[in-house]
Amino acid sequence: MKIKEETIKELNQLPPYQLSKVYDFIQAIKKEPLPAQPSRNRQTSYLRAREILKKCSGSLADDIAADRDDRV
Repeated sequence: MKIKEETIKELNQLPPYQLSKVYDFIQAIKKEPLPAQPSRNRQTSYLRAREILKKCSGSLADDIAADRDDRV
């Protein structure tokens, strides 16, 4: 809990107008949604990419290789 104690110590030294800013910041942080689990987020991104690519005809690998050949 050292960080909490240090934060309280710093807060006690702030003038009221700065303390008000810190309070607003804390309220904003509390309203933020919790971050998604990384593995779940990757899974969602993967499924979304698959859904988008399903609509494409042909091979994505062939398109990438052809694009690279154009640059060489």
